[in-house]
Amino acid sequence: MEDARHIEVQVLADGQGGCAHLYERDCSVQLRNQKVVEVAPARIHPTLRKRISECAVRLLLKCQYRGVGTVEFMVAGSLQDPDARFVFMEVNPRIQVEHTITEEATDVDIVKTQLGIAGGFKLEELSLGPGADLEASKLRGFAIQARVSLAPGGNEVSKYQEPSGEGVRVDAALYAGGKPSMHYDPLVGKLICYAPGEGDDAFQTCRKRTITALDSYIIDGVNTNKPTLRGILHHPEFINNEVLLSFMARHGATLAGGISVPVAKGEMKPAALRRQKLPVMSPLEATVIRSCVAEGAEVEEGQLLVLLSAMKLETEVRAPHAGTVLKVAVTENQTVGSGEDLVVLDALVPEEGEGAASATSAAAAANRIRQGSLTSVDGSAVWYGKTSGVKPCEGPTSSSIRLPPPRHQDEAYIQRKTHHSQLLEELQSRLDTARAGGGAKAVEQHHARGKALPRERIEAVLDPGTKFLELSPLAAFDLYDGSAHSAGIVTGIGLVHGREVLFVANDATVKGGTYYPMTVKKHLRAQQIAMENKLPCVYLVDSGGAYLPLQDEVFPDRMHFGRIFYNQAQMSKHGVPQVSAVLGSCTAGGAYVPAMSDENIIVKRNGTIFLGGPPLVKASTGEEVTAEDLGGADVHTSKSGVADHFAENEPQALAMCREVLKYTGGHDAALPEVEPEEPLLDAEELLGIIPEDNSKAFEVRQVIARLVDGSRFHEFKARYGVTLVCGFAHIHGYPVGIVANNGILFGESAQKGAHFVQLCGQRKIPLLFLQNITGFMVGKAYENSGIARDGAKMVNAVSCVDVPKITVIIAGSHGAGNYGMCGRAYDPRFMFIWPNSRISVMGGAQAADVLATVKQDQLKRQGKAAMTEKELSDFKKPTLEKYEAEGSAYHSTSRLWDDGIIASSQVKSL
Repeated sequence: MEDARHIEVQVLADGQGGCAHLYERDCSVQLRNQKVVEVAPARIHPTLRKRISECAVRLLLKCQYRGVGTVEFMVAGSLQDPDARFVFMEVNPRIQVEHTITEEATDVDIVKTQLGIAGGFKLEELSLGPGADLEASKLRGFAIQARVSLAPGGNEVSKYQEPSGEGVRVDAALYAGGKPSMHYDPLVGKLICYAPGEGDDAFQTCRKRTITALDSYIIDGVNTNKPTLRGILHHPEFINNEVLLSFMARHGATLAGGISVPVAKGEMKPAALRRQKLPVMSPLEATVIRSCVAEGAEVEEGQLLVLLSAMKLETEVRAPHAGTVLKVAVTENQTVGSGEDLVVLDALVPEEGEGAASATSAAAAANRIRQGSLTSVDGSAVWYGKTSGVKPCEGPTSSSIRLPPPRHQDEAYIQRKTHHSQLLEELQSRLDTARAGGGAKAVEQHHARGKALPRERIEAVLDPGTKFLELSPLAAFDLYDGSAHSAGIVTGIGLVHGREVLFVANDATVKGGTYYPMTVKKHLRAQQIAMENKLPCVYLVDSGGAYLPLQDEVFPDRMHFGRIFYNQAQMSKHGVPQVSAVLGSCTAGGAYVPAMSDENIIVKRNGTIFLGGPPLVKASTGEEVTAEDLGGADVHTSKSGVADHFAENEPQALAMCREVLKYTGGHDAALPEVEPEEPLLDAEELLGIIPEDNSKAFEVRQVIARLVDGSRFHEFKARYGVTLVCGFAHIHGYPVGIVANNGILFGESAQKGAHFVQLCGQRKIPLLFLQNITGFMVGKAYENSGIARDGAKMVNAVSCVDVPKITVIIAGSHGAGNYGMCGRAYDPRFMFIWPNSRISVMGGAQAADVLATVKQDQLKRQGKAAMTEKELSDFKKPTLEKYEAEGSAYHSTSRLWDDGIIASSQVKSL
């Protein structure tokens, strides 16, 4: 039996005719037949559970078994297959190491039960009589056991502290001062974590609780397998219930620390280390805020050494390797140059050719040779879920990003995670409000007319089970008294018949679907996306036309209402298919939307199309006519010919829309070059990595490593212009060039960026910009060296490169740095923004300082006294408040300066 699972059933039998089970455990994570991590209960199909547990109970009844025992099976294929084949292996007539998780999942004391059976009690006397499915108790949640074992290295436990808290239990045999031996049995502790509930949410809660407990389990002085356990708990196969008995053989060597060396037969080969005198240099010209270590101190890899500041941006300099501080070369408030020594370490550095990926880089890379495109890979799989069609990471290669793992128990990590989690909760709350449309009463009236809401209509057209990428859902968020949710229109991209399609759907619950200025802007933006990406466009029309009180902002100008129809003509000219479904009113200029589509559908009674409605007809000509007689479905499908298809009701119209899209002509989308692969590192960790304050810099490779396939990144000019990170990678199997800020833009950074952008243009590789920029460096030395010319080269390259560009603002977007990093004015195909982001011509503090300096100089010229500290504070306050409000992500997205606010973990799937 190949690629099996190890499932064992916990059974109780009293030898007096009573026999029942306490469900099963999944023990598939094994190293050389020794269990490493166990889960109770298994995430198994109910029918398969019943089949296996009935076999286990029947076997022990036939044997007249007495006591607690475990019946073990091998299961072929998926545990979610109710008909999966399984084979009996053995019975263990004893209480096993992993009984603890069954106790937690069922709240049954198995040791006490064993003693009761030995004392002659029947199961029913112990309140453990079999239920309808032969179960002795009900499940109350999930439990995971991680077996903590010794690894080579170390002798005496110097510090020992067990984790604690709700749902955390430790059974261990360690203590400070102890000298455990691994020669007989390396197992020294069992970490058992429990979470109540059922389904995947409860399991994931239990998994995350186990990770947190493992991170706070302190065992110093000896080496253990904790890094491997952490890697297992983070691995996509474990998360997605796909672990097979071959798991550790395939992945064991890549689990510890996220990136290590796979070697033959699943053995771990630690990297050879050597001591080296290692200067840690400043990455830029800056002022030292403080030194965070003392000479003689022991530091870990990734530990903060020195904090710098330049242009209001704090930059952390961390230890590249563990070691001892030999010298602290700087003092507080000292100005240091780029490349100047900050700290000198006696560091433990991997030998050349050892460590991160040397042993397998060639083999792994050979399996990923660029071969044009893969016909066996479905490029549309991502629409079914962010992990659909994506395989777990194969392991590292020489181009894998190597980073110190985040310290999940550090106060800073916890504070950052809490802060960003609150931002995501706020985002979700505002999205929920926007998606409620015009409110409960308006929605009720809408449904009473036999109409669905715009997102319901879109879902009816999409391929079943696929996702919808909604664009700018918070448009007009803080405009028009907050009443025009989503600007009264829903736009986005989804999959229909396996092809990506752009949707524009009016929301008639918001002011009758009339067009505010932002509604027009959002509609035009959707059409621009359709044209640039050659996407068929579906209009789900239900609109009263222009919002008359704001007609001067909607009607007359170049990019106002009339541009919608100009775009429709241009789309038709360039062969972009357009389909309309008239599901409600379609009045005045809006009548051109279906009329200028390739095909359109109109619904009986609800759908109407006319340039002038009944009130305008009466006012203009005196004629009295009903809406149905003037422009209803019957009129336009049998008399005028304006509409092409007649639908009895809305569901039929939406079904017709799907049918029409089937015949809009083919468009062969490019297939991925390589098979899509998960990153090695977990994107959820970004919540604890990104600082709460955008004035604090962070290592942008932390983002890249959690975004690109396999965390593999072929960096370009890594040692030059270090405040801009450039390089090649794959995302969902597609090649991409990444340009990411890692500090202030200097002249060298701009030159490097221009070179790389032009290189991507030459190779026809799309570009992804990750913006976190305060601007270009200022000062006499930089102006004299021609930084304006260097910046202009980068802006020119970004403006002229003829490949698709996507921009994501991950923190700050300020000044000319916004231009060089492909801001909205530089036509990125898409531009998204994180909830923590800020966007403005400069930071609020800088703007307030500039204006205050100008004012003080003005007072001096006028011979007046300079402002006092109190007056200066009062003068700055309005500017600070203005920039605080106008720099927020919500101010930006409300005005469509971007295509939507997204979570950091969403970037890869978008």
